[in-house]
Amino acid sequence: MMSLACLMPHALALCLTPSHHPRTRHSSMARMAAVKPLPPAGFVWADEAEKEEEWVSSWSAPPGMDCDGEDECVLPFDLFNTALVFVKPHAAGDACENFVRDGLQAAGVQIVGSGIKLAAEIDERKLIDRHYGSLAQLAMETQPADISLSPAALEGFASTYGVSWEEAVASSAVLRNDVALERLGVDGQGLEAMWRAGVQLKLAPGTYVSRLEGGEGIYTINGFYPAMRQQFVEPNAEVRYLVCEFDEAELSWRSFRQQVIGATDPAEAAPGSLRAELRSRWQELGLASAPSQGLNGVHASAGPLEGLKERCVWSGASIDEDPFAARLLESGVERGTLEGWLRDNPVVSLGGETGKVFDLTEELGAEDVAALCCPP
Repeated sequence: MMSLACLMPHALALCLTPSHHPRTRHSSMARMAAVKPLPPAGFVWADEAEKEEEWVSSWSAPPGMDCDGEDECVLPFDLFNTALVFVKPHAAGDACENFVRDGLQAAGVQIVGSGIKLAAEIDERKLIDRHYGSLAQLAMETQPADISLSPAALEGFASTYGVSWEEAVASSAVLRNDVALERLGVDGQGLEAMWRAGVQLKLAPGTYVSRLEGGEGIYTINGFYPAMRQQFVEPNAEVRYLVCEFDEAELSWRSFRQQVIGATDPAEAAPGSLRAELRSRWQELGLASAPSQGLNGVHASAGPLEGLKERCVWSGASIDEDPFAARLLESGVERGTLEGWLRDNPVVSLGGETGKVFDLTEELGAEDVAALCCPP
Protein backbone atom coordinates (compact mmCIF):
# COMPACT_ATOMS: atom_id res chain seq x y z
CA MET A 1 0.00 0.00 0.00
CA MET A 2 2.99 2.33 -0.35
CA SER A 3 1.62 5.15 -2.45
CA LEU A 4 4.58 7.50 -2.63
CA ALA A 5 7.01 6.73 -5.42
CA CYS A 6 9.48 9.17 -6.91
CA LEU A 7 10.91 8.77 -10.38
CA MET A 8 14.65 9.11 -10.54
CA PRO A 9 17.28 9.20 -13.31
CA HIS A 10 19.61 6.35 -14.22
CA ALA A 11 16.74 3.84 -13.75
CA LEU A 12 16.97 4.20 -9.97
CA ALA A 13 13.87 4.53 -7.74
CA LEU A 14 13.33 5.80 -4.23
CA CYS A 15 10.12 5.15 -2.31
CA LEU A 16 9.05 7.76 0.20
CA THR A 17 6.61 7.30 3.05
CA PRO A 18 5.40 9.95 5.49
CA SER A 19 7.71 8.89 8.30
CA HIS A 20 10.58 7.31 6.44
CA HIS A 21 11.96 10.31 4.58
CA PRO A 22 13.72 12.94 6.67
CA ARG A 23 12.48 15.80 4.51
CA THR A 24 8.71 15.45 4.70
CA ARG A 25 5.94 17.30 6.50
CA HIS A 26 2.25 16.72 7.20
CA SER A 27 -0.36 19.19 5.95
CA SER A 28 -3.83 20.01 7.28
CA MET A 29 -5.43 18.02 4.45
CA ALA A 30 -3.87 14.71 5.55
CA ARG A 31 -1.54 14.82 2.57
CA MET A 32 2.22 14.62 2.61
CA ALA A 33 4.36 17.31 1.05
CA ALA A 34 7.67 15.83 -0.09
CA VAL A 35 10.55 17.99 -1.27
CA LYS A 36 12.61 16.67 -4.11
CA PRO A 37 14.34 13.58 -2.72
CA LEU A 38 17.99 13.13 -1.97
CA PRO A 39 19.90 10.61 -4.11
CA PRO A 40 20.17 7.03 -2.84
CA ALA A 41 23.02 6.11 -0.54
CA GLY A 42 26.12 5.03 -2.44
CA PHE A 43 25.26 6.82 -5.67
CA VAL A 44 28.44 7.70 -7.58
CA TRP A 45 28.60 11.03 -9.34
CA ALA A 46 30.78 11.74 -12.34
CA ASP A 47 31.37 15.29 -11.13
CA GLU A 48 31.25 15.68 -7.35
CA ALA A 49 31.05 19.49 -7.55
CA GLU A 50 27.99 19.50 -9.77
CA LYS A 51 26.08 16.56 -8.26
CA GLU A 52 23.42 18.62 -6.43
CA GLU A 53 22.62 20.80 -9.43
CA GLU A 54 22.47 17.76 -11.73
CA TRP A 55 20.23 15.86 -9.33
CA VAL A 56 17.71 18.68 -8.84
CA SER A 57 17.50 19.56 -12.52
CA SER A 58 17.07 15.93 -13.61
CA TRP A 59 14.35 15.00 -11.09
CA SER A 60 10.72 15.07 -12.24
CA ALA A 61 7.46 14.30 -10.49
CA PRO A 62 5.64 11.08 -11.42
CA PRO A 63 2.28 11.29 -13.22
CA GLY A 64 -0.57 12.24 -10.87
CA MET A 65 1.57 14.10 -8.37
CA ASP A 66 0.25 17.60 -7.70
CA CYS A 67 3.19 20.00 -7.68
CA ASP A 68 2.60 23.25 -5.80
CA GLY A 69 5.85 24.78 -6.95
CA GLU A 70 9.30 24.07 -8.21
CA ASP A 71 10.57 22.60 -4.95
CA GLU A 72 7.56 20.93 -3.38
CA CYS A 73 5.01 18.37 -4.54
CA VAL A 74 1.97 16.90 -2.80
CA LEU A 75 0.10 13.64 -3.12
CA PRO A 76 -2.24 11.63 -0.88
CA PHE A 77 -0.87 8.83 1.27
CA ASP A 78 -2.22 5.71 2.95
CA LEU A 79 -2.01 5.55 6.74
CA PHE A 80 0.44 3.11 8.19
CA ASN A 81 -0.24 1.41 11.50
CA THR A 82 2.00 3.08 14.08
CA ALA A 83 2.57 1.39 17.45
CA LEU A 84 4.70 2.13 20.48
CA VAL A 85 6.79 -0.81 21.67
CA PHE A 86 9.01 -0.68 24.72
CA VAL A 87 11.37 -2.99 26.53
CA LYS A 88 10.35 -3.02 30.18
CA PRO A 89 12.81 -2.12 32.95
CA HIS A 90 13.53 -5.69 34.04
CA ALA A 91 14.65 -6.51 30.49
CA ALA A 92 16.04 -3.14 29.37
CA GLY A 93 19.56 -4.10 28.31
CA ASP A 94 21.34 -3.99 24.97
CA ALA A 95 20.87 -7.71 24.33
CA CYS A 96 17.09 -7.59 24.85
CA GLU A 97 16.66 -4.37 22.90
CA ASN A 98 18.60 -5.78 19.93
CA PHE A 99 16.60 -9.02 20.17
CA VAL A 100 13.32 -7.06 20.04
CA ARG A 101 14.54 -4.89 17.16
CA ASP A 102 15.60 -7.93 15.14
CA GLY A 103 12.31 -9.70 15.77
CA LEU A 104 10.22 -6.72 14.73
CA GLN A 105 12.21 -6.09 11.57
CA ALA A 106 12.08 -9.78 10.62
CA ALA A 107 8.27 -9.52 10.79
CA GLY A 108 8.24 -6.57 8.38
CA VAL A 109 7.90 -3.87 11.05
CA GLN A 110 9.87 -0.69 10.42
CA ILE A 111 11.39 1.10 13.41
CA VAL A 112 11.10 4.82 12.69
CA GLY A 113 12.03 6.23 16.10
CA SER A 114 13.55 5.17 19.41
CA GLY A 115 14.78 6.47 22.73
CA ILE A 116 15.49 5.77 26.39
CA LYS A 117 13.65 7.16 29.41
CA LEU A 118 15.37 6.94 32.80
CA ALA A 119 13.65 6.44 36.14
CA ALA A 120 14.05 10.05 37.29
CA GLU A 121 12.25 11.41 34.22
CA ILE A 122 9.60 8.68 34.34
CA ASP A 123 8.83 9.63 37.95
CA GLU A 124 9.10 13.41 37.61
CA ARG A 125 6.97 13.64 34.46
CA LYS A 126 4.65 10.81 35.60
CA LEU A 127 5.19 9.02 32.31
CA ILE A 128 4.09 5.64 33.60
CA ASP A 129 1.04 7.21 35.30
CA ARG A 130 0.08 8.93 32.05
CA HIS A 131 0.67 5.65 30.21
CA TYR A 132 -1.87 3.81 32.37
CA GLY A 133 -4.22 6.80 32.50
CA SER A 134 -7.40 6.41 34.53
CA LEU A 135 -6.24 3.12 36.05
CA ALA A 136 -3.27 4.93 37.64
CA GLN A 137 -5.33 7.99 38.52
CA LEU A 138 -7.85 5.89 40.45
CA ALA A 139 -5.03 4.11 42.24
CA MET A 140 -2.89 7.09 43.24
CA GLU A 141 -4.72 10.39 42.83
CA THR A 142 -8.51 10.16 43.09
CA GLN A 143 -10.02 10.45 46.55
CA PRO A 144 -12.37 7.50 47.27
CA ALA A 145 -15.24 9.94 48.01
CA ASP A 146 -14.87 11.33 44.48
CA ILE A 147 -15.29 7.96 42.76
CA SER A 148 -18.73 7.71 41.14
CA LEU A 149 -20.14 4.17 41.05
CA SER A 150 -23.16 2.79 39.24
CA PRO A 151 -26.12 1.39 41.18
CA ALA A 152 -25.02 -2.12 40.16
CA ALA A 153 -21.50 -1.49 41.48
CA LEU A 154 -22.85 -0.11 44.77
CA GLU A 155 -25.09 -3.14 45.18
CA GLY A 156 -22.20 -5.47 44.37
CA PHE A 157 -19.96 -3.82 46.97
CA ALA A 158 -22.58 -4.10 49.70
CA SER A 159 -23.34 -7.71 48.80
CA THR A 160 -19.68 -8.73 48.70
CA TYR A 161 -18.41 -6.96 51.81
CA GLY A 162 -21.49 -6.60 54.02
CA VAL A 163 -21.14 -2.84 54.24
CA SER A 164 -22.21 -0.07 51.89
CA TRP A 165 -19.68 1.86 49.81
CA GLU A 166 -20.81 5.09 51.46
CA GLU A 167 -20.24 3.67 54.95
CA ALA A 168 -16.82 2.28 54.02
CA VAL A 169 -15.75 5.64 52.59
CA ALA A 170 -17.15 7.63 55.52
CA SER A 171 -15.26 5.46 58.02
CA SER A 172 -11.98 5.95 56.09
CA ALA A 173 -11.76 2.25 55.37
CA VAL A 174 -11.30 2.93 51.63
CA LEU A 175 -7.86 4.46 51.09
CA ARG A 176 -5.84 5.68 48.17
CA ASN A 177 -2.93 3.33 47.63
CA ASP A 178 -0.26 5.90 48.48
CA VAL A 179 -1.98 6.42 51.84
CA ALA A 180 -2.29 2.65 52.38
CA LEU A 181 1.42 2.16 51.63
CA GLU A 182 2.35 4.67 54.33
CA ARG A 183 -0.14 3.41 56.91
CA LEU A 184 0.80 -0.25 56.47
CA GLY A 185 4.54 0.34 56.10
CA VAL A 186 4.89 -1.82 52.99
CA ASP A 187 6.20 -1.25 49.48
CA GLY A 188 4.28 -1.72 46.24
CA GLN A 189 4.97 -5.43 46.02
CA GLY A 190 3.90 -5.97 49.62
CA LEU A 191 0.66 -4.09 49.04
CA GLU A 192 -0.04 -6.03 45.85
CA ALA A 193 0.34 -9.33 47.72
CA MET A 194 -2.17 -8.20 50.34
CA TRP A 195 -4.51 -6.85 47.66
CA ARG A 196 -4.49 -10.03 45.56
CA ALA A 197 -4.92 -12.24 48.63
CA GLY A 198 -7.96 -10.25 49.69
CA VAL A 199 -11.56 -10.35 48.47
CA GLN A 200 -11.64 -8.59 45.08
CA LEU A 201 -14.51 -7.08 43.09
CA LYS A 202 -14.72 -5.39 39.70
CA LEU A 203 -16.67 -2.18 40.10
CA ALA A 204 -16.32 -0.89 36.53
CA PRO A 205 -13.92 -1.24 33.58
CA GLY A 206 -10.46 -0.42 34.93
CA THR A 207 -11.81 -0.10 38.50
CA TYR A 208 -11.12 -3.00 40.89
CA VAL A 209 -11.45 -3.01 44.68
CA SER A 210 -10.11 -5.43 47.25
CA ARG A 211 -10.35 -5.72 51.02
CA LEU A 212 -6.73 -6.29 51.88
CA GLU A 213 -5.75 -9.59 53.45
CA GLY A 214 -4.25 -8.73 56.86
CA GLY A 215 -4.84 -5.06 56.12
CA GLU A 216 -6.89 -3.99 59.15
CA GLY A 217 -10.12 -3.87 57.13
CA ILE A 218 -8.66 -1.50 54.55
CA TYR A 219 -9.95 -1.40 50.97
CA THR A 220 -8.05 0.05 48.01
CA ILE A 221 -8.80 0.57 44.33
CA ASN A 222 -6.40 -0.98 41.81
CA GLY A 223 -4.00 -2.01 44.56
CA PHE A 224 -1.81 -3.84 42.07
CA TYR A 225 -0.70 -0.57 40.48
CA PRO A 226 1.93 0.64 42.99
CA ALA A 227 3.99 -2.51 42.33
CA MET A 228 3.72 -1.93 38.58
CA ARG A 229 4.79 1.67 39.03
CA GLN A 230 7.63 0.77 41.36
CA GLN A 231 9.54 -1.18 38.72
CA PHE A 232 9.58 1.88 36.43
CA VAL A 233 10.77 4.47 38.98
CA GLU A 234 13.20 2.58 41.21
CA PRO A 235 16.90 3.57 40.92
CA ASN A 236 18.61 2.57 37.64
CA ALA A 237 15.31 1.62 35.97
CA GLU A 238 14.87 2.60 32.34
CA VAL A 239 12.48 2.11 29.45
CA ARG A 240 13.72 1.65 25.88
CA TYR A 241 11.00 2.59 23.44
CA LEU A 242 10.60 2.00 19.71
CA VAL A 243 8.15 3.74 17.37
CA CYS A 244 7.07 1.10 14.87
CA GLU A 245 5.24 1.23 11.53
CA PHE A 246 3.69 -1.58 9.53
CA ASP A 247 1.26 -1.95 6.65
CA GLU A 248 -2.11 -3.42 7.63
CA ALA A 249 -2.34 -5.18 4.24
CA GLU A 250 0.86 -7.08 4.96
CA LEU A 251 0.70 -7.42 8.75
CA SER A 252 -2.60 -6.82 10.53
CA TRP A 253 -2.60 -5.23 13.96
CA ARG A 254 -4.09 -8.44 15.33
CA SER A 255 -1.21 -10.49 13.92
CA PHE A 256 1.30 -7.91 15.11
CA ARG A 257 -0.03 -8.17 18.63
CA GLN A 258 -0.67 -11.91 18.84
CA GLN A 259 1.94 -13.43 16.55
CA VAL A 260 4.80 -10.93 16.65
CA ILE A 261 4.55 -9.66 20.26
CA GLY A 262 2.71 -12.62 21.81
CA ALA A 263 0.14 -13.07 24.59
CA THR A 264 0.47 -11.16 27.86
CA ASP A 265 1.46 -14.38 29.62
CA PRO A 266 4.67 -15.57 27.91
CA ALA A 267 3.77 -19.16 28.78
CA GLU A 268 0.69 -18.79 26.53
CA ALA A 269 2.38 -16.74 23.80
CA ALA A 270 2.50 -17.99 20.22
CA PRO A 271 5.67 -19.96 19.38
CA GLY A 272 8.24 -17.67 17.82
CA SER A 273 6.68 -14.50 19.25
CA LEU A 274 8.88 -12.06 21.12
CA ARG A 275 7.43 -12.90 24.53
CA ALA A 276 7.68 -16.65 23.93
CA GLU A 277 11.28 -16.33 22.78
CA LEU A 278 12.17 -14.11 25.73
CA ARG A 279 10.83 -16.80 28.03
CA SER A 280 12.86 -19.55 26.40
CA ARG A 281 16.06 -17.50 26.03
CA TRP A 282 15.95 -15.34 29.18
CA GLN A 283 19.34 -16.44 30.52
CA GLU A 284 21.04 -15.93 27.16
CA LEU A 285 19.55 -12.43 26.96
CA GLY A 286 20.73 -11.46 30.43
CA LEU A 287 17.46 -11.43 32.38
CA ALA A 288 17.55 -12.12 36.11
CA SER A 289 14.62 -14.56 35.90
CA ALA A 290 12.23 -16.08 33.39
CA PRO A 291 9.53 -13.64 32.17
CA SER A 292 6.07 -14.01 33.71
CA GLN A 293 2.65 -12.50 33.11
CA GLY A 294 3.54 -9.55 35.31
CA LEU A 295 7.08 -9.15 33.99
CA ASN A 296 6.79 -10.19 30.35
CA GLY A 297 9.67 -8.19 28.94
CA VAL A 298 8.03 -6.09 26.26
CA HIS A 299 4.98 -3.85 25.86
CA ALA A 300 3.19 -3.01 22.60
CA SER A 301 0.21 -0.79 21.81
CA ALA A 302 -3.01 -2.78 21.49
CA GLY A 303 -4.47 -0.58 18.74
CA PRO A 304 -4.05 2.68 16.80
CA LEU A 305 -5.67 5.00 19.37
CA GLU A 306 -3.70 3.48 22.22
CA GLY A 307 -0.59 3.74 20.03
CA LEU A 308 -1.23 7.45 19.47
CA LYS A 309 -1.66 8.05 23.19
CA GLU A 310 1.51 6.11 24.02
CA ARG A 311 3.57 7.92 21.39
CA CYS A 312 2.44 11.22 22.94
CA VAL A 313 3.56 9.99 26.36
CA TRP A 314 6.89 8.33 25.56
CA SER A 315 8.22 9.71 22.28
CA GLY A 316 6.91 13.27 22.45
CA ALA A 317 4.44 12.94 19.56
CA SER A 318 1.76 15.59 19.16
CA ILE A 319 -1.74 15.40 17.72
CA ASP A 320 -0.84 18.58 15.82
CA GLU A 321 1.78 16.72 13.79
CA ASP A 322 0.78 13.05 13.84
CA PRO A 323 -0.73 11.77 10.53
CA PHE A 324 -3.19 9.44 12.28
CA ALA A 325 -4.40 12.22 14.57
CA ALA A 326 -4.78 14.51 11.57
CA ARG A 327 -6.88 11.89 9.77
CA LEU A 328 -9.20 11.61 12.78
CA LEU A 329 -9.59 15.37 13.07
CA GLU A 330 -10.21 15.76 9.35
CA SER A 331 -12.78 12.96 9.52
CA GLY A 332 -14.84 15.05 11.92
CA VAL A 333 -13.62 13.99 15.37
CA GLU A 334 -13.54 17.11 17.54
CA ARG A 335 -10.15 18.01 18.96
CA GLY A 336 -11.49 18.09 22.51
CA THR A 337 -13.05 14.66 22.00
CA LEU A 338 -9.77 13.19 20.76
CA GLU A 339 -7.84 14.74 23.65
CA GLY A 340 -10.36 13.24 26.08
CA TRP A 341 -10.06 9.81 24.46
CA LEU A 342 -6.29 9.84 24.77
CA ARG A 343 -6.31 11.19 28.32
CA ASP A 344 -9.13 9.19 29.91
CA ASN A 345 -9.92 6.18 27.69
CA PRO A 346 -13.63 6.82 28.38
CA VAL A 347 -16.62 4.58 27.70
CA VAL A 348 -18.03 5.52 24.29
CA SER A 349 -20.32 4.11 21.61
CA LEU A 350 -18.74 3.34 18.22
CA GLY A 351 -20.10 1.19 15.42
CA GLY A 352 -23.07 0.06 17.48
CA GLU A 353 -20.92 -1.12 20.42
CA THR A 354 -20.27 0.50 23.80
CA GLY A 355 -17.08 0.21 25.82
CA LYS A 356 -13.74 1.80 26.60
CA VAL A 357 -12.57 3.56 23.44
CA PHE A 358 -9.20 1.75 23.41
CA ASP A 359 -11.00 -1.60 23.73
CA LEU A 360 -13.37 -0.82 20.85
CA THR A 361 -10.44 0.07 18.56
CA GLU A 362 -8.12 -2.71 19.72
CA GLU A 363 -6.39 -4.73 16.97
CA LEU A 364 -8.01 -2.72 14.16
CA GLY A 365 -6.00 -1.07 11.39
CA ALA A 366 -5.49 2.69 11.42
CA GLU A 367 -7.69 3.24 8.35
CA ASP A 368 -10.48 1.15 9.89
CA VAL A 369 -10.31 3.09 13.16
CA ALA A 370 -10.42 6.40 11.29
CA ALA A 371 -13.58 5.22 9.50
CA LEU A 372 -15.11 3.86 12.73
CA CYS A 373 -14.55 7.12 14.61
CA CYS A 374 -15.90 9.33 11.82
CA PRO A 375 -19.13 10.96 13.04
CA PRO A 376 -22.25 9.90 11.08
